[in-house]
Amino acid sequence: MKNILIVGIILLFAACNTGEKAAIYWVNSYRVDCVGVGPMKCMLVQKGETPEPGKWTNFYSKIEGFEYEPGFIYKLKVKEEQLENVPADASSIKYTLVEVLEKKEDTKLALDGSWEALKINGSVIKLPRSRGAGVLPNLQINIRDMQISGIDNCNNFTGQITGIGDNTIELGAIAGTQKMCPDMSISKAFKEALLAVKKYELKENNLLFTDEAGNELLEFTKATEAKVLLNDIWVAEIVDGETVGDVSIAPRLEINSTEMKAMGSDGCNNFTGAITTLTNAELVFGPLAGTRKMCPDMTFADKFNKAIPLVRSYKIANMKLMLLDEKGEVLLVLKKVD
Repeated sequence: MKNILIVGIILLFAACNTGEKAAIYWVNSYRVDCVGVGPMKCMLVQKGETPEPGKWTNFYSKIEGFEYEPGFIYKLKVKEEQLENVPADASSIKYTLVEVLEKKEDTKLALDGSWEALKINGSVIKLPRSRGAGVLPNLQINIRDMQISGIDNCNNFTGQITGIGDNTIELGAIAGTQKMCPDMSISKAFKEALLAVKKYELKENNLLFTDEAGNELLEFTKATEAKVLLNDIWVAEIVDGETVGDVSIAPRLEINSTEMKAMGSDGCNNFTGAITTLTNAELVFGPLAGTRKMCPDMTFADKFNKAIPLVRSYKIANMKLMLLDEKGEVLLVLKKVD
């Protein structure tokens, strides 16, 4: 009788848990934009003992008890519980973390940052090493947001990374500005090469992009971010095409890229203000507030104050900072000072 009772209890317990099972889940190191009930960020998951490149799927629910941290790939043991009578917009399965089996840093995140182009299709780019808008092609990679941006030697561009593996990368549509520069050859070659990229290889501070067959398309070297170099004190040499001959009336600009602030002197009055936009190519100043005294010569002060609101981009080369308008025309040339 006792044995029958024990068997009955076991069968009853098993019957109560027929809707539950445990599975192995892999969770990728980044999330993607997706649409559930509304726009949201989805984890990327796979089920099984070993994850396969290109097999990640959007996970629209949540795993109870799991604290996700971007930058790591997880192997989880997850309990799946079938639910009944759930709302139409809710998951019919409840996911609960049983155990974190593995958590390791995703080495693909080494792609993050700013990269300066060295070669296109195997040929060395024979241009000055400068930072910011124009001149040298530059690529910014953000794996966590799955985005790229940069400069193709003439136009700024942005785009999405639609998929990435240990040595493969898929890029989505790339949008960019449409201005025409005197020589579009490098811009055109860079853009065509970027659109053909399928694989990558990282070697210390160098990044190589190739096509599906392994043919070299683009080679980059890791760069100090232009907006970091921008963080300094600069004195104007040229204002609106006119050389500043007298240092005592030269406008002086100090940029704090960490706090997004600008301050200095227009050559007569001191000013302070905010930086509203700052990337490795773009720079936009907010309104500047300053003193209102009149000086004997207001020529450069007036020109400086008219130029600053027009600034939309910049480039840095040979200790010089050039501030450009939306058409890429030079408004101000300043030199770095200690």
